[in-house]
Amino acid sequence: MNRDFEQRRAPRKHANSPMPIVDGMTDRVLGQLVNLSATGLMLLGSHAPRSGAVHQVTFMLPGIRQAEYRAEIGIQEQWHEPAAVAGQFWSGYRIVAASDDDVRAIDEWIGPPAD
Repeated sequence: MNRDFEQRRAPRKHANSPMPIVDGMTDRVLGQLVNLSATGLMLLGSHAPRSGAVHQVTFMLPGIRQAEYRAEIGIQEQWHEPAAVAGQFWSGYRIVAASDDDVRAIDEWIGPPAD
């Protein structure tokens, strides 16, 4: 990946275990969560997304209120590029819609900003 990630506006948390991001309309896995912030997320997937595509997605956040939390948010593709492994693609999405409960759960999962 050769993107300049120092332009991030919000702290991100990396996924330490597989976290599939599922398109709520097709039940197709868009990719695995790489990292998540209050404003967006990055995925690693097996296909290039459509530029600017909007998706309603679901995913599970572990350890929220001593359980797994099922988040359902709207995202829009901002960029994508091939990964070093053939057939894999990095993609970045902006969160465009989320309920108050989903926002709170994402904030809780991310935790306080690192100093």
